[in-house]
Amino acid sequence: MKRFFVLTLLAAVCVSLGAQEAAVRLIAENPDRASNNMHSYEFGPLYDTPAPKGFKPFYISHYGRHGSRYEQNSTFARAAQAGFAHLDSLGLLTPAGKSLWADVEAIVDAHRGMEGSLTPRGAREHQELAARMARRYPTVFRNRNRQEIDCFSSTNFRCIVSMCNFASSLQDAYPNLVFTFTSAERYMAYINPSLYIPRPGDPPRQRPSFPAGFPRPQQGRPHHTPAPGVPGYDFTRFLSPLVTDLDAALRQLGNPEPFVRAIFSAGGLCQLIDFLGIDIYRKYFTPEELTYLWAQGNDSIYRMWGGSQENGDVIRYAIRPLLMDFVAKADAAFQPDSHRAADLRFGHDTSVLPLFALLGVDDPQHRILPYRQAHEMGWYAFFQVPMATNCQMIFYRDRKGEVLAKVLYNEKEILLPGIEAVSGPYYRWDELKAHFIRLCDRAAEPWRAAGL
Repeated sequence: MKRFFVLTLLAAVCVSLGAQEAAVRLIAENPDRASNNMHSYEFGPLYDTPAPKGFKPFYISHYGRHGSRYEQNSTFARAAQAGFAHLDSLGLLTPAGKSLWADVEAIVDAHRGMEGSLTPRGAREHQELAARMARRYPTVFRNRNRQEIDCFSSTNFRCIVSMCNFASSLQDAYPNLVFTFTSAERYMAYINPSLYIPRPGDPPRQRPSFPAGFPRPQQGRPHHTPAPGVPGYDFTRFLSPLVTDLDAALRQLGNPEPFVRAIFSAGGLCQLIDFLGIDIYRKYFTPEELTYLWAQGNDSIYRMWGGSQENGDVIRYAIRPLLMDFVAKADAAFQPDSHRAADLRFGHDTSVLPLFALLGVDDPQHRILPYRQAHEMGWYAFFQVPMATNCQMIFYRDRKGEVLAKVLYNEKEILLPGIEAVSGPYYRWDELKAHFIRLCDRAAEPWRAAGL
């Protein structure tokens, strides 16, 4: 028994070390990935497993996160700005330090008056996603009896602008399509449902007590220390080229991590506002430094919006209205008098990642992890929920009227746990619909049992 425990522990350690090494390797391959959910969308090759004989695509149901955006406010680099100004006043900045300071100031300046808005890159992302959808499933959009496209957006402007770019690109490919556009508070109940679960009589937006026996979301900061400097990181290598006297600079900065993290935050925005031509991550950071700075945000995203052990039950319960909207709209589109080719929804990462958590696929291995282990176990926000993250359900029909469906996660076919496919990633719609309803009912059971 003791030997089994030791072997199990060693296996877990090996998995953890392997995943951390993989994270460094992936971030070295593309340093922009260190920005977590602020990472721009990566367009990869498209592949469709051949559908069973006689089945052709005829309808698409979609949810897409808005594209690349500006940061929500212009305070993200405040600690870096203050630190640079103070060091410069003492004559402690090298030419490299002054150059980096100028880059940070340019990024902040580009945000003024644009906070939270879609960037040009974000517009291009949705144009390209729509163009790829049009090329990939032409039979959906060439059907003369099905040329209606319904578009619903979050009331946030960046989502509305994403919707417009997506639709205009589809219409460029198929000019005969007829679009309707809707954005209103009424539809936010499923486009961006609250992740708070109120009880009857609770004030709005107040988090209630959890049902008995439910783990509460853990507070605190996950630690990831791939180099000396416990409990933080030794930023000597990073700071040395920027300052004329490292010891004097550290005396002035105190703990350098807030200063460096603010630079890291600014650096993650370079890809989103690529028109500036600034690249901080590749020029100033090593992959190991980026991995250290990345890990905390990665794990926090998994805790807040993923299927984590700490908060996953809340997330899966809260997002049920979105999955049921997929069911309702699909059923309506299958009616004999329907002319609907696609239903398109545009919202936020705080909805699309919970949707994948409810489906059981927000982790590539279909696992439910403690949030502090996410980065150690291969859960990477830059793949799971980048800008323009999308869920596409593609529906196929044969001449007999039988309907099959498959689910795409960021345009890639996935298999769903808990249900058997007919062939490859294809599921019978009546079985998949029943599975979706079961998932929603299962997510609600603990709250019903607790009388909430």
